[in-house]
Amino acid sequence: MYGTLRPGSNNQYAQHLAKAARHVGPSTTGGRLYRVAHYPALVSSQSKEDRVTGDLFDGITDQLWQLLDNYEGPEYSRELADVITEGGNDTQAYVYRYLLPSDLLEWIRSGDWNHPDRQSL
Repeated sequence: MYGTLRPGSNNQYAQHLAKAARHVGPSTTGGRLYRVAHYPALVSSQSKEDRVTGDLFDGITDQLWQLLDNYEGPEYSRELADVITEGGNDTQAYVYRYLLPSDLLEWIRSGDWNHPDRQSL
């Protein structure tokens, strides 16, 4: 999870995720992060240097995935992606990839929604 579902977020879905699944730790995946409004969007990138920071969770049940899918809505597709854990291990995890055009959105260059200034353009 790379945005409003990360640990420390005040929304009810993030709090439910924190209680129902095990937080493995920080991780990164390939892509670019954009600001849609008060929430971010992960978009694929051709550059291997573009990375998005998020948090890896384990033990998410089908029922919890359904809840999270509904929260993310039709703008996003849940897809398997290659991720790198904080310890440098490669694994795969589900990410929510943004489906709408991003060319008019603000690029968050840090790739980290929780970064203090979000280092945008």
